[in-house]
Amino acid sequence: MKPNSKEQIQSSFRRLLFAKSLDKITVRDIVEDCGLTRNTFYYYYEDIYDLFDDYLDIQTRAARRSLPPNTPWDRELLTLVCSIVDSPQTGRHIFNSKKCDTMRLYLNRMLEDMINRHIDETVGGLRIDAHDRRMICDAVTHAVYGVLEQWIMGPDAPMMQSNLSRLAGSFRGSIRLALEYCAANPRDQEDLL
Repeated sequence: MKPNSKEQIQSSFRRLLFAKSLDKITVRDIVEDCGLTRNTFYYYYEDIYDLFDDYLDIQTRAARRSLPPNTPWDRELLTLVCSIVDSPQTGRHIFNSKKCDTMRLYLNRMLEDMINRHIDETVGGLRIDAHDRRMICDAVTHAVYGVLEQWIMGPDAPMMQSNLSRLAGSFRGSIRLALEYCAANPRDQEDLL
């Protein structure tokens, strides 16, 4: 086994994902592209979808390592999304596949984590009810995710980076305003039933 076989498989997968839909990529395509054997592929992965799951993890870990500490969540989001979906074509090849639900869940969890960390940094001395915090996080997560997927899949995909950066940046102040509103207008106990 070559010491960099797994990296070769990942690189080959990334090249092929640019060229064709995730569902159309085969183990044969991968091993022919990178010059390895099927046994080498199966040493690391059960199938293409297992490779895809690992691809998501590897790309986001590498992107996170490249970011300086205390990077704003919107810049982190843009860096992570671009590390996974480095072209509109790649995005469509992922979202038009059987693994689109995996991608949706992955991006939603990633977004939720970033927004929760941003809320932690933004909340300061405000007293926020846990239900309000969850509501704000969910609203921002779903709004940003919905627009993100629409851009990846739609005709505006080439503008995704600039639009996403602008959209996420605009939420920075909105999140603080939402937290301040909820702190100033606490829920009644009946609201929680």
